[in-house]
Amino acid sequence: MAKKNLNKISPLAPKSTKMLNPIDGVKLYTYCANLYNKKRNDLSVFIFEGKCFIAEVFTNSSLRSATLDWNSKALKGKEVQAIIVNSGNANTFTGKQGERAIEQVVKTIASQFKISEKKIFIASTGVIGEPFPTHKVIKALKQKKSPSKNWIDAARAIMTTDTYPKGISIDTSIGNQKVKITGISKGSGMIEPNMATMLGFIFTDAELSPSILRSLINKFTPDSFNSISVDGDESTNDTVMLTSTNAKKLNNKIHSINDTRLKKFKLDLKKVFLYLAEQIVRDGEGATKLIEINIKNAKSKFSADKISRSIANSALVKTAIYGGDPNWGRVVMAIGKTYEKVNKGKLQISFGKYLVAKNGLANPKIDESKLRKYLSKDRININIDLNNGREESRILTCDFSHRYIDINASYKT
Repeated sequence: MAKKNLNKISPLAPKSTKMLNPIDGVKLYTYCANLYNKKRNDLSVFIFEGKCFIAEVFTNSSLRSATLDWNSKALKGKEVQAIIVNSGNANTFTGKQGERAIEQVVKTIASQFKISEKKIFIASTGVIGEPFPTHKVIKALKQKKSPSKNWIDAARAIMTTDTYPKGISIDTSIGNQKVKITGISKGSGMIEPNMATMLGFIFTDAELSPSILRSLINKFTPDSFNSISVDGDESTNDTVMLTSTNAKKLNNKIHSINDTRLKKFKLDLKKVFLYLAEQIVRDGEGATKLIEINIKNAKSKFSADKISRSIANSALVKTAIYGGDPNWGRVVMAIGKTYEKVNKGKLQISFGKYLVAKNGLANPKIDESKLRKYLSKDRININIDLNNGREESRILTCDFSHRYIDINASYKT
């Protein structure tokens, strides 16, 4: 197969890449371990100073990476001194070799930075089933480096088929005390909750306990990283980490996420989670359109989520949107195949503001020329009103284009 240009930046990418602010209490180092056999950084190391805390969410895959098994043990201490992230190799289905690789990499970092092996976390992303390139990674880690001043460097280093780095920094506050949040993520294909083939790392300098971090990550993950899909395929390595360096001491500690002083911080942290998750979909492999699916008035949250995901993962729906084809019958199909009890006499389907079906029939007043014009936009809303309850669901996905096949037909070549 002739190699095509697969590195074209997604048309849904932000217009510019903004600088990401470092977080007090943690230093970033990036390295080139030559994991892609070309000159690019592919390894990031975050070194934490003082007593810092961490909370994580992992994939539910039954064949998860060896890195997640290591992290589950390290997480019991709830403290973090380092996070190591490599791209290019997933360290999944690598057996004892993969386990030994983690131990060797962790020992190298612990020795180099004089920290505890038990407080080191590791995340990997890339090809599944290939031996982990331990020698390359350790050789790179032994290089003398200065800390990076722009954390977008880390976002670039963890990219695989991503076409642009994803990150956001927000200055916020807890009560009247100023604090910062910076987050990065990666992901482009093999994306579907729970979670996706994605990595997300969110840092704050605020003084927050492990229990508060756990409550916050549990609160914001379901509607962000667990509400996106590119291709319906759940990965083996998915990880989201939320860390606090405690560099900004609070006048009075936070003991509950319901503390009123957290109001602005929670709003801004939610923005970070939602932004990073949306960027993954915007950079979906071959994506040309962002699709938001909204379900309302469902009988249960389970039913709403099941229907929204069925639509989001339908290749027929996604290819129709790619082609600008107002074939809403494919949405009907995607709802029906969930086997959820839906009263078609009450069902309403809209593309944006255009009502295409109601009361079990096509809308006779629909102007198809206007509908096609709407479907030519790069952001499409599919709205479903089930009219049989009060529950809602929202999920982001993207269209399927020819480039998705090109990328995945030659991933290793």
